[in-house]
Amino acid sequence: MLYISNLIRWLQRKRYQYEVTFSLYMLTPTEKFIFNTCALLFFSMVILAASLYLPGHIKEMFSRAWFYYAGDETVAATAGAARGAAAGQGAGAGAGFAETRQRKAGGSGGRMDKQDVLDMLGTL
Repeated sequence: MLYISNLIRWLQRKRYQYEVTFSLYMLTPTEKFIFNTCALLFFSMVILAASLYLPGHIKEMFSRAWFYYAGDETVAATAGAARGAAAGQGAGAGAGFAETRQRKAGGSGGRMDKQDVLDMLGTL
């Protein structure tokens, strides 16, 4: 029974701190409800957005950091080799990516077309 009363007292103290910190003690119950609902919606959207988009963002940041560390050709060869090994084509399956890209870029005046971008994204 002692633990329950301590828990109740602690929760009441935290509620009091919350109301004093955000000046909710001077609001009417309806205004408190509106404020608390907006705060709950805001924080739930932040948590939802973080759980949906943060892992992809972190993956993208590590991908870019790896690009700065290892360079483009290393990433292309490693990803192509892994993809080729998974398809049963051997370790050198992605080795021709750089040559294919250079050949395509040479024909289009150094510009990259849509397929070049898709090929690069596919290697990441």
